[in-house]
Amino acid sequence: MPEFYNINLEQYPTDAGTAATILMEAYLDGNIDGKNVIDLGTGSGIFAIGAGYIGAATCTGIDVDEKMIQLAESNCGKLQCRCTFIKTGVSSLTGSYDTVIMNPPFGSVIKHDDLPFINKAVEIGTSIYSIHNVSSYEFISGIYAKYLNIIRKTRIYIRVPMIYPHHKYRYREIEAVLIYGIKN
Repeated sequence: MPEFYNINLEQYPTDAGTAATILMEAYLDGNIDGKNVIDLGTGSGIFAIGAGYIGAATCTGIDVDEKMIQLAESNCGKLQCRCTFIKTGVSSLTGSYDTVIMNPPFGSVIKHDDLPFINKAVEIGTSIYSIHNVSSYEFISGIYAKYLNIIRKTRIYIRVPMIYPHHKYRYREIEAVLIYGIKN
């Protein structure tokens, strides 16, 4: 596990099982194959790379952290896939995408740090898949309800490895909610 994760950015890698589940749901919903997909806060690039492997027309990942962009590009190169990774803050992003997939900061380190991701997702995306801390579901769903027809909310468990000094367990399962919605 790389030693450069930044707690102030709430960087936690999305585990393979969670990523596979979300990507398969998006694929079965018709939101991957032939679509323009973006992964906000890409980290390792897992959603962008996965979307490319299952048929996305274009795959883009953005992250504010240069180290994460380098990691995503390295992973993409090893897997010989076609994705574009851009170092930029989510608020600076422009464009239009068929599908947004993201595991944004939960806002537990810096309160409401997830809001710029939510706002950007509804601005640029048509179909949105977003992971949030289960304890913030009521607040988050209230925001999404203004812009999206919420199709599905699914409780999931994210497997978080021990990457920060305050972590005491090799892995910990964090209860979260996956929200899938389509722009009104």
